[in-house]
Parts: sequence; structure tokens; C-alpha cells
Amino acid sequence: MEAHISQEQADEYAIGALEPELERIVALHLADCTACRDIVHDSERLALSFSLSVPRRKPPRSLRARVFQSAGIARPSPWRRAWGYSRAAAGLAAVVVAIAAFTGMVSVRSQIDHLREDNRDLQGQVSRALSQEVEIAALTRRLSEAERSAFELDQATSDDRDLLVALLAPTTVVAEVVSVDEKSTSIGRLVWDEDQKRVWFVAASLQQRPAGETYQIWVSTGGRYVSLGTFNSDSQGFARYGARLPQGLKTYESALVTIERYGGAPERSGPSVFVSDLSRFRR
Repeated sequence: MEAHISQEQADEYAIGALEPELERIVALHLADCTACRDIVHDSERLALSFSLSVPRRKPPRSLRARVFQSAGIARPSPWRRAWGYSRAAAGLAAVVVAIAAFTGMVSVRSQIDHLREDNRDLQGQVSRALSQEVEIAALTRRLSEAERSAFELDQATSDDRDLLVALLAPTTVVAEVVSVDEKSTSIGRLVWDEDQKRVWFVAASLQQRPAGETYQIWVSTGGRYVSLGTFNSDSQGFARYGARLPQGLKTYESALVTIERYGGAPERSGPSVFVSDLSRFRR
């Protein structure tokens, strides 16, 4: 037998329902084929399970007459009747068990196939759901980035508007900011708006600080430096930073821009980049 046996042949072999010649061929094939032996063993386990689950029933009376007639016994003795009845009942029971086992095996295999199909469908649904979840997460991330960009643009527009108002106000003073490095081409201005209680630092051609560094602006009064915050320039070298005026300061002597570690320093410690004279800004 060159080809492997089918599942139906394995089921019939397990319950002894194959033709003798085919059964002999299958037996020879099983001696050399491990895969087919596993299939037959599975069928035998199912057949045994169903044979144990089928209840034994007493055969009908009409069966006795047919069995006696086929055996050529018109009026059997009590012993013969008992013996023949037992054999006929056993034969019938064996047939019932075989049919029930085969039918049950086919039914169970059909259910298993349906479960496998349902499992594949479920896996497909899970995969589609995960794909949709990834798409939703990506869309949410893009929306969050768009919202953040819109907020930053709105904030920048608001800062530009406030700076423009400050420049147009008659009480605003614009101080020149001088670069400490004579070779530097950076230019800066300090816009002091007393009405808004705000100060802006604007610079061009200012080198962008690398990761771990930042610019920090300070104002001095009585030899003490007070931080107004940190900032950085963009990739084109433009910087605009606004801050509220410190409370409780009577005079401002000077303003400095230094290079400090990222996040800012509690006290001025880094090298200076810009300096501005604020001695004329009296309150």
C-alpha cells in the first residue's frame, strides 16, 4: 500500500469493519508507517470510548424467531434457546457498538473540524482587531502631535502679539544686547515693558545649544543675579523668550545671558554670551 490510509479507513480498521483483504494491506502498511499508526491509534481510542458509552439493550422478541429460523432450529430446547439468544444478542450488540462507535467518531471529528474552523475565524477577528487598535493608536498619536503643534503655534502667535504690543507702547524701552564674543555675529535686543510687567529677549544668528545645555537669562540688582528662565534658539539661530519681571526688585543694573546645564542653574555659573546695561531702568 503506497499511499497513506485515509481517516475513514483508519476509523473502519479500528472497529474491524474493513474487508479482509484491505485489512491485511492496511496492517502491512501500518508496520512501516508511523504517521498512519498514530492515526489508527487515535481512531482506536475514539472507538473504545464510544463502545464503553453505548448501553446494552435487550434485543426484541422478533429477533429470536429470525435467529432460530436462520439457524434451522424450529423448536429449540431451553438450553439451545438460551445459548442461541445469547450469541444473537452478543452479535447484535457488537454491530450496534460498531455502528455507534463509527457514527460517533464521524460526529466528533466533524465537531473538531468545526471548532478548528471557528478557531481560525476567531484568530482572524483578533488579528483584525489588533490591526485596528494599532491604526487607532497611530491616529491618536498623530492627532496628539497635531494638537501639540497647534498649541505651540497658537502660543507663539500669542507671544508675537504681546511683543508687538510692547514695542508699540510708549513706555517700553528697548536695550541693546552686546555679544561677549567679539567674533560672534549674534545680535540681540532686550524689550522691557513696564505696563505688562514683562521682558523679552530676542536674538538672531544665535547658535543652538546641544543636548544637555541651555541659555539662561539673568538680571542683576545690588550685585545679586536673579534668573528669568531658560531658552534655546531654533535651527535657524532665532530665539525669542519672554518672562515676567521679578517682584520686589527696585533697580536693574544689568542683564546677562549665560550657557548653563539643561534645566537651568540656581546660580550663575556658566560662561556669558550676551550682556546688557540696564542702569537706566529705574522703578
